[in-house]
Amino acid sequence: MTEEGQTTIGGYLATRLEQVGIHHYFAVPGDYNLALLDRILENPNLAMIGCCNELNAGYAADGYARAHGAAAMVVTYSVGGLSAINAVAGHYAEDLPVIVISGGVNTLSEPENRILHHTLGEVRYDYVREMFRPVTVAVENIRFEEEAPAQIDRAIATCLRTRKPVYLEIACNLANQKVPTPEANLFHGKPS
Repeated sequence: MTEEGQTTIGGYLATRLEQVGIHHYFAVPGDYNLALLDRILENPNLAMIGCCNELNAGYAADGYARAHGAAAMVVTYSVGGLSAINAVAGHYAEDLPVIVISGGVNTLSEPENRILHHTLGEVRYDYVREMFRPVTVAVENIRFEEEAPAQIDRAIATCLRTRKPVYLEIACNLANQKVPTPEANLFHGKPS
């Protein structure tokens, strides 16, 4: 549970998804997104639809966005995101507002310059975001808890305004960090 007036970064994101009319999200659990998924699952107004792979999640999000006005999908860092990128390119070409949410590298691992599992085996952590830039209208990399609410809001607002996909990467060790509870829905152009 969280203190009054506060929630977790994962809880903040879940509330914002609910506020824009998303009731189901498509996910493939993986070690970089497990804490984030745990926090999103706490929102009783959202239902996770588990998918057999990330490309499948992307195509499911495609159909959901067409039927409901916007969609969200949750993947794990690198191997998951790269598996989904073909579907996300389709979202971009078809003007579909899909929020692609990925777990990210632990903020404590980056300064240590470690080679991490499920990656290209290089000490370079930005390549996934760089690959998503041409097929999304915004890429947000959440590395500091105090900046998370603004980054989440900016990504969702951009997605809805442009009717194009966005990529939101949240460091795996930040999903449980406390932030202020989101205010009322501030998004214009909320899907029906």
